[in-house]
Parts: sequence; structure tokens; C-alpha cells
Amino acid sequence: MTSVELASMLARFAELEGRHPRILIATGCLADETYLNLVASRFADGGFDVDIAPSGSDAVSISQQVVDCDADMLALVRVSVDHDDRVRVMDLQSALSAMDAEYIQFGIFGRPDDPARDNVDFLFDVAHFDIDDIISLMRFLLAVEEGRMVEGI
Repeated sequence: MTSVELASMLARFAELEGRHPRILIATGCLADETYLNLVASRFADGGFDVDIAPSGSDAVSISQQVVDCDADMLALVRVSVDHDDRVRVMDLQSALSAMDAEYIQFGIFGRPDDPARDNVDFLFDVAHFDIDDIISLMRFLLAVEEGRMVEGI
């Protein structure tokens, strides 16, 4: 399933980092669990190492897991934005900041009209998520990583 362009970008990332890109995927609430496997499978098929936060995790435990697994990206599957058990974007960002992990690219897989869309690094419509979206995210991730390499010189 990996396109030639994506394979090339994955190889470039591996050259820079010494490993494949890693993403942690969490759900915004229990009602969104059905979309978790879709997103995780697409990333795994696209060449990413995929970690999944345990069901019902809160913002602090998700943030701790993303740091512990050395993920480059955190994806919150968040289709149902009005459930009582939902993980709030603001809480995740605060927890990441408290752990000095603002460098982790954070985005949402949900609805294009998500109210938190302007507060994250990326947003994709989970209903229409495909390989082109993974290619876009890989371009974004490479630009971030290459920018860090330049800053470090």
C-alpha cells in the first residue's frame, strides 16, 4: 500500500532519526473506539510504527505514554466532541507542556468542523482518511525533523 513517494520519505526519516516514524493513537472518548483500528491500520500500512493508548485513558496518561514510547506524533481520534468522557485537546496540550513535550506533533482525526481544529498541528476527516493524508503528514513531519537538524547545526 505504500506509495513510492511515501517510501522515499520514510527512508529519509529513517536516515535522519535511525528508525521509522512513530505515532501514538488515542481516542477522544469511548464512543470513538470504532475508528481507532481504521486510523491505526492505515498508519501501520503506511509504514509508521503505531502505538495505541489504552481505552479510557485520560490526558495525563496519554501524554505520558507518548513521551515513554518516543512518539513523533500524537493523533487523537475525536469524532464525538460532546461526550462526557471525552479527552479535551486543551488538557492534552497542557499535559504535554508539563512534560516538556511540546515538540510532539499533535493532531485530530475526526470531523472537519471540530471546534479545536485551530489549536492542533493537523486535522483530518476520519471518514475520508487515506494514503494521501499519510503522505501529507509525512511531508509535515519531515519538514519539522529537518528543521530541527538545521537548528542543531
